[in-house]
Amino acid sequence: MNKLKFVVCTAFAGLLLAAGPGFAQVSAKGMGKVLPVEIYACSYKDGKGSADLDKVVERWNKYADDRDTNDYAAWLLTPFFFGTEQDFDVLWLGAYKDGHAMGKGLQDWISNGGELNAAFGEVVDCNAHVAYSSAMYKAPPSGTPASGIITMMNCELNEGHKYADIKAAELKWADHLVKTKSKAAYYHWMPMFGGGDAGFDYKVIFSYSDFGEIGSQFEAIANGGGRELSREIFGDIDECDDARVYVAKSIRAAKIRD
Repeated sequence: MNKLKFVVCTAFAGLLLAAGPGFAQVSAKGMGKVLPVEIYACSYKDGKGSADLDKVVERWNKYADDRDTNDYAAWLLTPFFFGTEQDFDVLWLGAYKDGHAMGKGLQDWISNGGELNAAFGEVVDCNAHVAYSSAMYKAPPSGTPASGIITMMNCELNEGHKYADIKAAELKWADHLVKTKSKAAYYHWMPMFGGGDAGFDYKVIFSYSDFGEIGSQFEAIANGGGRELSREIFGDIDECDDARVYVAKSIRAAKIRD
C-alpha cells in the first residue's frame, strides 16, 4: 500500500479548495461538495520566466476584476519534489465555485479572452489542459489557503474493491486527522475532461500551509502510531504512486466553498 508513503512524505494539497473550519463540511454519508477544477501544464518559452508570467497574470486579474469574477480561485504550482517524467515548469490550478461558474467562466474566456490567451502564449507553452471533479474529505482549518504546499498522488482501486470502500476508509482517516488536530486538508480528484486514458482512478491531494506542518504530520505518522492505523484502515483497497510536491502561490482568491 503506497498511500502511506504519500501521506508521510507530502505536503499542502489538494486541497486548496475549501473554506470553513475543520471537518464540518464532510459527513459520514458523503464528502464535501464536489467542485470542478482545472490544470494547465506549461513550460516557459526560451528567454521567458516567472517574472514574465507574473506580468500576464496581473493583466488577467484585471480582466477578471472587470467581470466581477468572485467564483474562481487560482494558483501557480512550481515543482519541488518531482521525477524525470514531469516535463513542465509550472502548473496553473483553477477552482470554480460550482458547475455554473465553470460554464460561465469558460464561455466568457472563449468569447472574450483571445488577446490575453495570446499574451500567455508568448510566455508559456501549455501541452495539457485537464479538468477534474474535486471532492473534499477534510477542510483546512482556516478556510481556503492562499499560498503553501500541495501534493498530488495517482491511485487505482485494487481488484475486488469499489469506490465506496476507499470512500469509507478515507472518512475514517479524516476523522483520525481531526481528532489528532492535524492541520492537513485533503481531497480526491476524479478525471473529468482532457485526460484520455488517465491510467488512474483518482488523485489524492493533501494540503498544508507550510513545510513545518508537513514535518509535524510526518512525525505523527512515522513515529506517532499513524503508520499502523493507516495500514489498518486502508488495507489493500488501492495502490498509489509516489506523490509529487509543489510550492503553490495564490494568484486569485475567492470563496469557493460555503
